[in-house]
Amino acid sequence: MTRKHYPAWLRRRRHGSADLDTIESLAGALCARDEDAIRVLLHPEVTVVIDSGGHVHTAPMPVTGSEAAAAELRALMTPGTFVATASINGVPGLTLVREGRVVAALTAAMRSRVLSNFWIVCNPDKLRHWNR
Repeated sequence: MTRKHYPAWLRRRRHGSADLDTIESLAGALCARDEDAIRVLLHPEVTVVIDSGGHVHTAPMPVTGSEAAAAELRALMTPGTFVATASINGVPGLTLVREGRVVAALTAAMRSRVLSNFWIVCNPDKLRHWNR
């Protein structure tokens, strides 16, 4: 019997990753563009890291704290942006879609039953496989 060994970065991201129900709740809050509903889902010491590759203007990284994180997540929802749940690196996540193209992929980790860390990729070079 062979055992599959995952790289350390993948093991860390799977352990403690957000569950589908919480991700779907976040999707609903983002679609409603409701900053208060987003904030309720966040840990007080939440961290948001956005990989824009220099292509997209974002706040200085990382963003910490539920107020700043909720505002940053809300800012991603520009007019014409739609949210879809997706499996990203084997964990539940969200994609943000504008004009039929994925513009962001989001995954999160949980601590104490709330979202504690976000990794958001907005770099178009890294999203190429989503937009074939």
